[in-house]
Amino acid sequence: MADDLLSSTPPMVLIFGPLDPTGASHMLADAVSCARLGTHALGVTTAIHTQDTTAVEHINLVSPEHMHDQTRCLLEDMHVSAIKAGPLYTAESASVLAQVAADYITVPLVLQLQSLPDDELISAEIDPEDVIDALCQLVLPQSDLVVVDRTLLERWKAETYLDEDLDVYQSILNFGANWVLSAELAADGQPAQYVLLGQDGSRQQWPASTLPHRLHDTKATLSCAVAALMARQLSLPEAIEQAIVFTEQSAQRNFQAGMGLRILNQSKS
Repeated sequence: MADDLLSSTPPMVLIFGPLDPTGASHMLADAVSCARLGTHALGVTTAIHTQDTTAVEHINLVSPEHMHDQTRCLLEDMHVSAIKAGPLYTAESASVLAQVAADYITVPLVLQLQSLPDDELISAEIDPEDVIDALCQLVLPQSDLVVVDRTLLERWKAETYLDEDLDVYQSILNFGANWVLSAELAADGQPAQYVLLGQDGSRQQWPASTLPHRLHDTKATLSCAVAALMARQLSLPEAIEQAIVFTEQSAQRNFQAGMGLRILNQSKS
């Protein structure tokens, strides 16, 4: 009986990020992604959005003390096989994640980087420089994979958050991240593609599909899918390849839930 119970226990993925009540991305959508990929999602909420499918109206931050206590409760009670984190809005949430990742160094961490919300949307004053510095100095050194758009990194470089003399991907790797995965738009005669770069200078790429509609952010789904597949013991390149297929298939089956952007449809295989 005990062996049957153990064999039926799926790998567990800790989701560390905000709650989007529409289910289009982040906590609720990630839980669905995990279930579809044969894993079980645990959650530490870093912020609660007030929003519909058209826009975010307000972001209420969760205290770092609560985040820390909830994370420890989960990790000390259950065996977590991977962590998916982000986006993060404060230096304090980045610090909590970094402390936990340092204590659980064998658990792979997939970090999603995203632009910070406008000041008027958030429930406390935040200094973008402090947040980005905490991400770069504290979290990136603990990250197995960083998922980010090149356009965001180019903006951070223009705003002097990243070294102006380095390629933006190399800046992220220099902070200590093991790998960087980015979706690059078609440009200069090159098709849209996903690009993976590693600390050892290796580079891999996969074609990216062009979608007929604007969708809610697909990076959250991609990041979660990679974490879930790594929790199932797939190698990073295998996890990324399968996560891209999973994300793009869900994106092709998008649906219109409200008046805003369309949502990835994860309700069927």
